[in-house]
Amino acid sequence: MLSNKSQYILSKIGIPLFEDNAKLPTKQELSIYFYRKNNILTLHLASVDAYPETEMKLLEAIMSSIQGEASEALYGTCTYVTGEKITQEQIIASNEPIKATLIFFDTKLFRADMGFIESPPLSDMVSNPLLKKHLWARIKPLTNN
Repeated sequence: MLSNKSQYILSKIGIPLFEDNAKLPTKQELSIYFYRKNNILTLHLASVDAYPETEMKLLEAIMSSIQGEASEALYGTCTYVTGEKITQEQIIASNEPIKATLIFFDTKLFRADMGFIESPPLSDMVSNPLLKKHLWARIKPLTNN
């Protein structure tokens, strides 16, 4: 512990003795939800089980338009630490190749080390059909393969 005189001198020359914990950057552990079907991987902020029927139908229509290889549907959660890169292997441990990865939220929330197509949330596309056209323009090249 420093003497009062030393503390006073350090404070006068601008050297803080203690830092406010609120100012320190904290890394949070967050969860994203994935849904994979027919080698198409989708990432969401909420579980696909919580989607209303209209949003689920839209998701199924988007995934079926890409026409990946037939495989079983798989869904779950993946946790990641803010500021760290997330890879496809961290999300889903599978040897099957992924034809496309669609992300239905703002991708600025995490750093991804994979190629993906960013999409507006399904609820936004249900309420504003023009958003579907923008997504379709991005996934159309995948429909020919």
